[in-house]
Amino acid sequence: MPINYFIEQLQAKGVKITPQRQEIIKVFLESQDLHLSAEEVHRRITVKFPSMSLDTVYRNLSMLQKLGILTELNFGDRKSLFEINNSQHHHHLICTKCGGSQEIEFCPLDFLDKQHIKNFKVQKHSFEIFGICANCMQ
Repeated sequence: MPINYFIEQLQAKGVKITPQRQEIIKVFLESQDLHLSAEEVHRRITVKFPSMSLDTVYRNLSMLQKLGILTELNFGDRKSLFEINNSQHHHHLICTKCGGSQEIEFCPLDFLDKQHIKNFKVQKHSFEIFGICANCMQ
């Protein structure tokens, strides 16, 4: 998705569009890494905005998450990671050795016997599998 899509979403919600906010969104859109920590976003953003503090990055990530632009991920004992909310539902395989992750393109909930969750309305769920990736097994 182009950055204009996200800028329009922010404007529709009455959020001021600052160059720093635009740059944070660009960092995610241009990144080869799907999931970024606040520290990694800060490291990349200070190339263009050297005086931007880590605190400001955290505040902006939190605001973008609350507005639905970003999704916050927590893979167990690791730091929170963020990704662009592209509305494509997915889950993750997480390497406990290197911390890398891969997306699972299907939802395991679809394979559950509906008898196991009858009389229960699922509102939200997450599914992560922890193990060792192929690169770390070599």
